[in-house]
Amino acid sequence: MKPPLRWYLASTACFLVPGGIQMVLFPWLVAVVLVETADRVGIAQMSAQIPALLLILFGGVLGDRLDQRRILLVVHLCMVIPPFVLAAIINAGGLSFGVLVIYALVGGVFVAFSQPARDALLSRVAGDRVQHTVTLMIALQFTVQIGGFGLGALADVTGPVPLMLIQGTVMGLGAIAVMRIHLPTVPVPYRARRPLHEIAEGVRIVWQSPSMLPAILCTFAMGVFYGGTFMVLLPLMVRDVYGGGAGGISLAFAANMGATVLVTLWLIRRGGIRRQGRAMMLGLASGVVFLIPLHFAIPMWAFYLVVFAWGLGGGIMMSMSRTIVQEAAPASHRARVMSVFSLGMMGGMPIGSFAMGYAINAFGPLDAALIPVIGMTVVLVLIAARTGMWKVVSPLSAGAEIEAGVAAD
Repeated sequence: MKPPLRWYLASTACFLVPGGIQMVLFPWLVAVVLVETADRVGIAQMSAQIPALLLILFGGVLGDRLDQRRILLVVHLCMVIPPFVLAAIINAGGLSFGVLVIYALVGGVFVAFSQPARDALLSRVAGDRVQHTVTLMIALQFTVQIGGFGLGALADVTGPVPLMLIQGTVMGLGAIAVMRIHLPTVPVPYRARRPLHEIAEGVRIVWQSPSMLPAILCTFAMGVFYGGTFMVLLPLMVRDVYGGGAGGISLAFAANMGATVLVTLWLIRRGGIRRQGRAMMLGLASGVVFLIPLHFAIPMWAFYLVVFAWGLGGGIMMSMSRTIVQEAAPASHRARVMSVFSLGMMGGMPIGSFAMGYAINAFGPLDAALIPVIGMTVVLVLIAARTGMWKVVSPLSAGAEIEAGVAAD
């Protein structure tokens, strides 16, 4: 592994470990410590995701204008501060729902500007092994997040303050890793056009692409139906159906992501998938099948088994969708195109979180589990009928086949 890729992965890990802690700690603070209702849990989770809906396209413009390493360095340094501030507030007894919403909004702003830059930088460190590197990064992402879940599960014992101090410290170590990513400087021409014009260019490229547009639409649907299920329904089922706390929430998240790690490791060993569109749609469809049992009052061990099985299809879906867009995006517009891709996932999640919170209040967690099943089924039927997603193949493998045919002739 070349040093730029190694340090890129190290910086990503240092960004994701605090994220893993946050994914357990934040809903625990809202649902268990403050004992908020399901709709307010959904609103709190939406607060962390809503900045992406508003800002991530501007983050894509910035990622194409500036060196992505500089953006990531600034973000890492800035994200050291919020967990230390929240730790001080909690230590002083000032924790409230409003404080947590503000904390989530601030973190969401930083993510909106870091994600497109990190995605664009991936192609620079990957070279011609985009699918392999994307799959490797997803495996790393969920592996280290599971480690973060393990730390987050300690909240019942340690309380939140030590964990927030760990979050800030690890984020600072990520800044050091970013500084070690040495790559040739890519000259970025000065653009006198307005950011909205540059955003429109990225959106237009996606809109005209027969592969990127349906992949991003599927990603948006995944954010709406599966994201809300993951972020709101699972923690509330742990609390209300199984009587669990931080440890139970952590185990649910870890079971799902552990399955994602296993399937991405299998993809790395396999060497990738040629029929990327077909694999992506089957990964989404598997979620429909695996979520149906959540509607029934299944035993706790079966609940965690279902959540694990659901993560298998999610790993294939995320790897294939990101690879399709990474390979099809032109280098000059990659950060903007990848910001549209991130908007698909991050833009769908606040909608899903908000809707799922109110659905649980209205129908209860067991009946609300059927909403993503029905919604994703409709989306898959429409995508299959109206697009050529099922036939999308890797352009790299297609090129290799053409070269092989020419050589044989």
